[in-house]
Amino acid sequence: MRYFVCMVFLFGLVHHSCAQERSLGFFVTNAEENAPGLLENANLQKVGELQNEIIRVQNNAFQINATSEVLVAPYFNSNGKFLDVTTNPSVNALGYDVGITNGGLYSAQVNITKNIFNKTIVDNLLLQNQLSNASLALGQEEMTRNLVKNITDLYIFTYQLQLQKDFTLAIIEDLNNRLKVMELLVKRGILAESDYLAIQSDIGTKQLELDQIDINFKNLYTQMGNLSGVTLSNFDPLAEPQIETTSQKDTLLFEKRFALDSLQISADQNVFENQYRPQVSVYGNSGLNAVDLNNLQRRFGLSAGLRLTIPIYDGHQKKYNELQNKLKLDNLDYYKKYNEIQAQNTLESLQMQMEGQTAYLKQMEQQLQLQSNILEIYKQKMVQGLASVIDYLNLVQTYKLTAYAKLQAQTNLWLLRNQYNYTNW
Repeated sequence: MRYFVCMVFLFGLVHHSCAQERSLGFFVTNAEENAPGLLENANLQKVGELQNEIIRVQNNAFQINATSEVLVAPYFNSNGKFLDVTTNPSVNALGYDVGITNGGLYSAQVNITKNIFNKTIVDNLLLQNQLSNASLALGQEEMTRNLVKNITDLYIFTYQLQLQKDFTLAIIEDLNNRLKVMELLVKRGILAESDYLAIQSDIGTKQLELDQIDINFKNLYTQMGNLSGVTLSNFDPLAEPQIETTSQKDTLLFEKRFALDSLQISADQNVFENQYRPQVSVYGNSGLNAVDLNNLQRRFGLSAGLRLTIPIYDGHQKKYNELQNKLKLDNLDYYKKYNEIQAQNTLESLQMQMEGQTAYLKQMEQQLQLQSNILEIYKQKMVQGLASVIDYLNLVQTYKLTAYAKLQAQTNLWLLRNQYNYTNW
């Protein structure tokens, strides 16, 4: 037992020299590289960057299109004809006013338009899109934060089972050594055969415990591989998780989210108000434009113009939109203040729990050392026939429970550190 205590529980937790260890960083790195949500988000950010170019092109580039149109507006009972297509109908003709239709339209043109003096409008649109992209980037960080938290928790539980396996194997090995000695003592008549059978039975019980621990270990290990997107061909031993608490940050992730959401609301308001800004555009066209078929080949030309649009009245939509966004900003402020208090209380509570758990671990270590010394004494007495095997096995069981309790305390400390880092992100 003394060997086991030194190698497993005096913070020298079992090292596997025969197989390559997998670290917590191995699973975290693979998860960050393989998680489809993170990969999708990265592509969405690229889509957002391309949207900036679309905004610039839509509002600043020349827009060129081709149009073609044939319109026929006939007259009935015109110039002695039942049906006539003309620009000079008789007085009694029935049809649209010639000033409206000119009798028809035959057109094939290339049209060019361009918005000018619209820098503020474009800047508002670009800012809105950039903030949307920043929100995606922050979402990437939030997903990474949750992923790291979940994988780390799973790694800690899996590593705990690995230590339980190592501990139980060490006990079984020690009991098997005792069993060999007991066999000799039984043959010499120093101990009863029932003592030999008692140890043998205890070994069988602990072997069953080991089998169940191994099943649970492989199950959690597989879950960790699934979450990380790693194909597992074997269950390599895990390295001890290196988890240290991060320094308390001035701005937490949720505070970044609230700040970004506030900016987004303001940007949306500015984009909404774009429609109230005067807009100027230049336009031109060239091609065929005629109202009848006579001399059609001579009706090629061009035209250009300047268009000014000034919004005048919209039923106070601007005012109502401003009020809506003011209420949205108020709601964000409520939640921000509430979450700030929660985060601070949580961090202080976690800090106190970690300090308490650390002190508890030291006490458990001292208790384990004491129990280990007692076990060594009972080993000698049992060989001499001065102590019963049942008492020895009871001590082994007590030692195991204490070791498991210490292991759970260490696990809790790692989990608390992970939760602290998650909250302090």
